[in-house]
Amino acid sequence: MKIEPLSTELIERYLRSHGLRFFRSDDGQEFLLVLSSIERGKLHVSLRINGVRPDILEITVSPAGYYHAGERARLMELVNDWNRDTHWPKAFVRETAQPNRVTVVGESAYLLSDGIHLAGLGNFVRSTVEYGTDLFTKIEHAIGLPSAQALEQWMDRTG
Repeated sequence: MKIEPLSTELIERYLRSHGLRFFRSDDGQEFLLVLSSIERGKLHVSLRINGVRPDILEITVSPAGYYHAGERARLMELVNDWNRDTHWPKAFVRETAQPNRVTVVGESAYLLSDGIHLAGLGNFVRSTVEYGTDLFTKIEHAIGLPSAQALEQWMDRTG
C-alpha cells in the first residue's frame, strides 16, 4: 500500500471509495458525515485537517440530537468516567447555540507527519466512530439512571 501525505483529496477518496455521503465545508477543509448507528438515532462525524498543523487529522463524533442543559452535571459525570477509563478518543460536554441544550463530542486527533495509506485512514475513522458509538450508547443507558449525587441526596432525605 502506498503511503500518502495527509490531504483533503485523500480523505475524499476514502469517503467516496466506501460509498459514504458527505458534506464538505465552504473552505473544503472539513467533511461532515451523518451516520445512523446508535439507539438515539443519527451520528455526526466530522473529519478535518487541523488548520495550524496540516499533518494532524481531527475526527469528531457527536449524536445528532442534543441533551437538555439540566442533564449537564450527569453528562459531565459520565464523560469524566469515560475519559478516566478510555485513553482515546476523549469526550467533552459542549455548549450549543441554544442555551437550554448541550451536546457531547468524542474527539480523536492523529499526527500523520509521515503520511498514511488509505486503509490506515479507514481504520482511524472506523475505530473513532465505533468508540463514539460505544460512548453514546453508554450515555443513553446511564442518563435514565440516577447519578451518584442524586442517590446521596435521596439517602440524606430518607436517612
